[in-house]
Amino acid sequence: MAINRHSLEAVCQVEVPGGQIEARLYCPHDGKAASALPLIVTHGGPGGSSVGLYDALHPLADQRTVVFYDQLGSHGSPAELSEEQMCLDRFAVEPLALMETLGLKRATLLGHSWGGSVVTAFALNNPSRVCGLVLSSPLLSTQRWIEDCNGLLKAMPQHELSGTSLEDAFNRRHFCRTNPPPATLAREQARSNQALYEQMWGPSEFSHQGLLGDLDLLPSLHRIHAPTLLLCGEHDTATPTTMEEAQRLIGKNASVAVLPDAGHKSYIDQTESYINVVQAFLREVDAVTQQSQTN
Repeated sequence: MAINRHSLEAVCQVEVPGGQIEARLYCPHDGKAASALPLIVTHGGPGGSSVGLYDALHPLADQRTVVFYDQLGSHGSPAELSEEQMCLDRFAVEPLALMETLGLKRATLLGHSWGGSVVTAFALNNPSRVCGLVLSSPLLSTQRWIEDCNGLLKAMPQHELSGTSLEDAFNRRHFCRTNPPPATLAREQARSNQALYEQMWGPSEFSHQGLLGDLDLLPSLHRIHAPTLLLCGEHDTATPTTMEEAQRLIGKNASVAVLPDAGHKSYIDQTESYINVVQAFLREVDAVTQQSQTN
């Protein structure tokens, strides 16, 4: 049986506006790997948990220090948030508080889904702290997300709708395509703060009724200059078409990777491919950063 080449070094509580967030610091055993650029990882939702991301992506911590954190109000960072606190600007200060607490001057950040919104906003507000960005199936515009989901709904084959609810059929096709759904997905969902999800987003992936109606990062993407990987599944609700548009808006430093036969939970549907793509990108960021430091 394979043994991880990293260890959980610390679990820490970080003060942020509204409460404390929990972060888990994993460090590789290899000294050279431990000196590589750190990676900060956060989850979707809102109200999810990065524990599920660790379940799938823990091999990343064999190659560099990786910090997984739960956003305020989520599984490891419980809190009762007011509506005023349920906004992107407040969530986007959490990575900075985390980096200050851990003494990290710069890092690469990976955010999945809503977590992609958080790390994008952080990068826009703190460009000097960002070496690279992995936007994993990111929510970049609520209006675009709903438009894309409506298009996916219209294109669904009728035979997939027989004998099941529309939401169940949609999720099997576009959310997590692994069949039968893995136990890891059920554990992820059990950790979710559904009340926070519904307040900020709505009742389902394709039905928005929450507080994020005005979220639109697309007009600001041209201000991102750090190397950026836009990663999604072939059948993702964060569609390849929208990821390609985001790539064009960011410019030459951005790339797109589409994982075949994967939905929104691409790190579950295609775990090995996901890890390989992210590892390759992180090595590129390491090289670019090292070159800039020697010039």
